[in-house]
Amino acid sequence: MALSVGAAIFIAAKPIVKIFFSICFGIFFSKKGVLDPHTCKKMSSVIINYFLPCIVFSKVTVAFDAHTMKIAGLTVLTALLYIVCGCLFAALVQVFLPVPKYWKGGAKAAAIFNNSGDIPMAYVMTITASAPFVNGDEDKGIAYVTIFMAMYVITFFTCGGVQFIEQDFQVPDDDPEMIGDAKDEIDEKLHLRKTSKLRKLLHLKSKKSAFSAELATDNSNKIVPSSTVLAQSTPSAANAMAITESNVVANLTAARGNANIEPGLHPVESAGLRSLRLETAPGAGLRPIESAGMQSIRRRQSRVPQDAQTVIDDEDDDGEGLDPVVSAVTMDLEVRHLQNWVVARLILFLRNLYQPPAASLIISIVVAVISPVKRLFIATDYPMRNAPDGLPPLDFVMDFVNFIGQAAVPIGLMLLGALIGRLQITKLPKGFWKVMAATTLLKLVVLPIIALAWTQRLRESGLIPKDNLILVFVYAVSSAVPSATSQVYLTTFFAPEDADHIGQMDCLAAMLICQYVTLTITLAIIVTYTLKIIIDA
Repeated sequence: MALSVGAAIFIAAKPIVKIFFSICFGIFFSKKGVLDPHTCKKMSSVIINYFLPCIVFSKVTVAFDAHTMKIAGLTVLTALLYIVCGCLFAALVQVFLPVPKYWKGGAKAAAIFNNSGDIPMAYVMTITASAPFVNGDEDKGIAYVTIFMAMYVITFFTCGGVQFIEQDFQVPDDDPEMIGDAKDEIDEKLHLRKTSKLRKLLHLKSKKSAFSAELATDNSNKIVPSSTVLAQSTPSAANAMAITESNVVANLTAARGNANIEPGLHPVESAGLRSLRLETAPGAGLRPIESAGMQSIRRRQSRVPQDAQTVIDDEDDDGEGLDPVVSAVTMDLEVRHLQNWVVARLILFLRNLYQPPAASLIISIVVAVISPVKRLFIATDYPMRNAPDGLPPLDFVMDFVNFIGQAAVPIGLMLLGALIGRLQITKLPKGFWKVMAATTLLKLVVLPIIALAWTQRLRESGLIPKDNLILVFVYAVSSAVPSATSQVYLTTFFAPEDADHIGQMDCLAAMLICQYVTLTITLAIIVTYTLKIIIDA
């Protein structure tokens, strides 16, 4: 059925009205003290652990089967495409616009991650009640939105996107002269990813002068063959060193609270890595990796004869050609840190699978693709006797999860309004309006254009069936939503408890308010275009 422009605009505007009023009531209740932060926190826990798993199970089980899993894979790919575009947007904003140094991580998170839950679900539940959508499209639409939500959780929480927000609080925001350089230096030392950076940390520029001074004072000492020195040093560095996951976590925690670096101080001496120590076997003789430890190694090597001095004498100021002891420490440190990082991420990923929303999604997909099991919950073509009431044997389970799941979206929108109502803007950095405008334009205008082009290409190639209108609609709406509101909770969580003013929260509040005001116009235009041009084509 062809839609007129007026009809398309009317259909697109109806969900916005419902979303707008739900958010406004949330703002009203927050101002009255009904939805205070403590209450919102408890209600959010109920939504995540009770309402959301129910709606996920009720919709995913109906929407998917063994023949439509290709659509699920395509939706995962589309969600990743949106995240990649967000990364590109974040890079453009960071390079060309005056992003505050104390909110660089928050600006990246705001550009990359979307609010993939409440708004798309509310839109789908409203718009599928009228043409051109048909019966069953609501279940499919909610199921597709659930996949976008799952990809957000995986990339933001499991894959480390939350660290963008944490980085903003690793350097105090009241010292503008050291914010940028110190933050970059601390990040490099905390992650320990690049060999060149590690070598610079383990190298003292004054090695040659110190070595010459000790030669002058120790030339009367007994000379030890180089092979003996290396035999004593290398095994302790290469074999006896052990850095456990608890060591790394403790050091990262200490680094976060001790990030004051004085100008001109050598990187090895900076706070944040000062507590990082090597656990060596008894008698190994290695000290912590800091200036004192390096001087100990130098003293041992000062007894090496002239023909063995090339082990350390040929190093340049950039740390090239490090001696075997330092190289062994560097490589072992890198390998063990990488192993700890991978293990920690794997453990976090597995733990997230046990959370109710993720577990519900996994169970729903398993039920959906196994025809006999799905027939227990939903009437399908699979031969199986019904219950005495003529319905599937476990239809009462679907009735229950449908009943409970309906509460997730309206309560979620009210909590979103309460969150927006508590946002306060005290002071914004100079030129920050450019960052707000650019991020809003990229997320709410440019990304939807990319999404529409991508969706149209998928339809033309046959990957999206011509009759699957709700999939096209979900792809369009999921690309035209603001930044994730969970960033507000995380910013509050990482902020110092004794902070009187959080500059990062001012920036985030201004960004979200700008995006949600703009959303009322851009989303209606995107939906109208999708209904009239793409779906009606």
